[in-house]
Amino acid sequence: MSPSSQSQIKHTADGSFDVYALDTLRHNGFRITAPRKYIVQLLAQTEVPLSAYEIRDALQEDGKKADVVSIYRVLDCLESNHLLHRLMGSGKVVRCQLPSEAHCTHSGHYHCHHILVCQQCDKVSEVHCAGVETMIETLENQTQFEIRHHALEFTGVCATCQNP
Repeated sequence: MSPSSQSQIKHTADGSFDVYALDTLRHNGFRITAPRKYIVQLLAQTEVPLSAYEIRDALQEDGKKADVVSIYRVLDCLESNHLLHRLMGSGKVVRCQLPSEAHCTHSGHYHCHHILVCQQCDKVSEVHCAGVETMIETLENQTQFEIRHHALEFTGVCATCQNP
């Protein structure tokens, strides 16, 4: 695990991601295996994106075992259940920070969070972008192409890093 990633692993204030994620998996018919539980707990504790290898290293530091293939399978499961995001630029993953998509207005009801990645501290934030649904609708009408998923990722410098 890189020094910047390791230093930013910390417990979240309310610890609710792990409870929500495990409940979601149970509700969707998935067993809560030890690797799934360990990885969900680790994602709940970190503020920066992690690779499968960084996850493996962090688990090993805690005395827990999980091979990289199993970690990739768990990450795929979490992503398909809309519990994490895979960053386009790095391939690393970060837990979903925004609530359920029940309010999403797009008819496709896909997971439509947008990602802000700080190039200096690696912190990731999620936002809903007003107007994206209108843009998707316009694109669909112009092209007769049914959009079922999109990913939007911005890189830049967060407010904290701008004002040290």
